[in-house]
Amino acid sequence: MERLTDSNLEQAKLYFYQLLVSRESYSYREIFALMTENMKNLLQADSVALYIYDEWQQRLERVSYAGPRQRGFRLSIDYIHQYVCMPDMLREFPHVLDKVLPLQHPNESVIGFLYVGGGGEKIPDCRELAWEIGNCVTHLIRTYQAKEDEQHTAHLYEATTNLHASIDMHDVLRVLITTLQRTYPQFAYALLLAQDYHGDTDLPIKNLIYDYSVHEASTRAYMTGEVQIEESAKGQVINRYVPLNGKQGIYGVLHVSMPAAMKYTKVDHSFITKLADSAGNALENARLYQHSKKLISDLQLINETSKKMNANLRLSDTITLMHQQIRDTFGGEEIGFILYRGDQDAGDILNGSTGFFSEPNSRIFLEWIARHCRDAQGEAMFISNFQERYPDVPLPYRSLLVIPMVRSEQLQGVVLALHRNPSFFTFESFRLIESLVQHSSLSIVNSMLRERLENLVITDYLTNLFSRSYLDERMHAHIREDAQGGFILIDVDDFKKVNDTYGHNTGDYLLIQVANLIKDLLGPSDVAARWGGEELAIYLPHASYEQTIMKAERIVQSVAGSTRPAVTVSCGVSTWTAADRPAVHNLFSRADRKLYDAKRLGKNRYCI
Repeated sequence: MERLTDSNLEQAKLYFYQLLVSRESYSYREIFALMTENMKNLLQADSVALYIYDEWQQRLERVSYAGPRQRGFRLSIDYIHQYVCMPDMLREFPHVLDKVLPLQHPNESVIGFLYVGGGGEKIPDCRELAWEIGNCVTHLIRTYQAKEDEQHTAHLYEATTNLHASIDMHDVLRVLITTLQRTYPQFAYALLLAQDYHGDTDLPIKNLIYDYSVHEASTRAYMTGEVQIEESAKGQVINRYVPLNGKQGIYGVLHVSMPAAMKYTKVDHSFITKLADSAGNALENARLYQHSKKLISDLQLINETSKKMNANLRLSDTITLMHQQIRDTFGGEEIGFILYRGDQDAGDILNGSTGFFSEPNSRIFLEWIARHCRDAQGEAMFISNFQERYPDVPLPYRSLLVIPMVRSEQLQGVVLALHRNPSFFTFESFRLIESLVQHSSLSIVNSMLRERLENLVITDYLTNLFSRSYLDERMHAHIREDAQGGFILIDVDDFKKVNDTYGHNTGDYLLIQVANLIKDLLGPSDVAARWGGEELAIYLPHASYEQTIMKAERIVQSVAGSTRPAVTVSCGVSTWTAADRPAVHNLFSRADRKLYDAKRLGKNRYCI
């Protein structure tokens, strides 16, 4: 075989050297293209192709070609070092005189191949030229990798500095995506986060789905902490799932999507994984900081709420405060406060609950809640999709929190928060509201007991009307502050005859009937009390003379037509204005005299 002349070899070496030291801003690929064209001319070959070995992907990649047309030269092939590279591996229909020369010195690993197409002409022995090409390629690759490493190192240093300078999750994620888009603009990215993220929507963020049938590779990357590779169905796209690893856990997965034909080197892989690890550590620090801030905020919320509730609030104020805290902090659509007395089926709905709990169709649900809480011995419930879990219980809401109120190991009631959307409440919010209710249960129960005790003091045990002393206090305050008012003293006619005829139990029942009829006729600010025996009284704050007479007339008519056994009442009426503010006992005395007149005139009437 004819050997390449020394002068030609020296000419080629000189040309390679000039390319390497040239001040022209040739790119990596342009230098390879110039070298290949020079080799074609020097060897007087029909075509020349230069293949470089990618050790990381174990493939031969064609980096340059010179010739009239490609004539079936392959762009890349899988290749392992132990194999002998033959012309038909690189070219679909090679000529018998074509040569494939390894770019290597004896006893060294191959870095690529020079394919020389003879086109029918005999090609001189150019192994030494291939060695020189190998030297040049090695130098170019190292130079290029050094520049790429320098750029990546600079980008990675800048990104890592920015990542760890922030304790805000959104800032961390933005630095990660911005760095990737600047370094690899040809790739597409998505962030699959392990927990709900409520930041701005301009970042490509998705929730990580733990469904192996849908996103097996992404889930495997999250579970194992290792990069996973998945090829699209048509083989046009390569998806890489890179875990965001922290020191204490994995906080999501970076999804990198790239064209299958695009080169992806070991340097690229190292850069992206290191950047993802830095982002994972920064996310961990940001989460820990935010978690510590939330713990402090939660403790402050519990402390402030407990302080307010322990300030001797009335039950209505306590429930209003709890309702406001739950709505502002957790955002439930429906909030309910249910009190259990003994073995009631559904319990009492306290004022401060939203309208849903008073609707007739909510009773089945409330009865189910009561049974469940009693059976579970007051265990709290956190349900993300109620309809799916309990399809037989009618409820138009999916997210459900049920927090029991327990005192002395006895279930006193429950606090409920509902929302139509599934998985609306987080587990962290469930734990916080549970703690909040537990700290507030004692205040709620104490408010209930205090009001019960107050009611016992100011309420008549038989008629459930207010006591005479309470009415006296209210009248003193109103006469001092208001502009006018009215007072009605009521006596059941012939009440002794009822007791003698039917017995005292019937007499008591009759008093209860009359008291309930009076309650039905009361205005929102009217105060009714048991005056003593069979006498009852009503004070009408702000009422005029005419309004007081009208009320007395309605009472007389209502009692006469609605009691069993039938009885009537007599009423004495007195009124006052700002021009004549009487003492309370004087107002009583006037009404008492008019009551006597009504009795004397035949009963079943009122006098003023």
